[in-house]
Amino acid sequence: MGQGTTENEDEPPVSTVLQSLEDDKCRVILEALREPKSASELQNSCELPRSTVYRKLERLSDAALVKEYTEIRRDGPNATLYERDFTDISISIDDEDEFEVTINRPTGDAEDRMAAFWSAMKDES
Repeated sequence: MGQGTTENEDEPPVSTVLQSLEDDKCRVILEALREPKSASELQNSCELPRSTVYRKLERLSDAALVKEYTEIRRDGPNATLYERDFTDISISIDDEDEFEVTINRPTGDAEDRMAAFWSAMKDES
């Protein structure tokens, strides 16, 4: 059996995704990310030490399950937010007995988020 591949070569190795999903603290963070949150919000809602939150966010980011972006705030300092970057994960075995992972992503991307941001800024002015 092969070590594992992904259906899309831009996706992380199967082992990286599986290790992240196996980690109970990573799963707690994924569950908490129903909506974007900062690391400190995750620390509070997940009841995890700050260093653990950052380590797990890095692991989830390496597995391409979480993405990070900066929210520009008019009324205070900008915030780094994290959000889930998948809607579905499928693990399968191909004809050559190698594992494959398929990660379905939410529709919309950073451009859509930026357009929504500028629209909201315009409405506030």
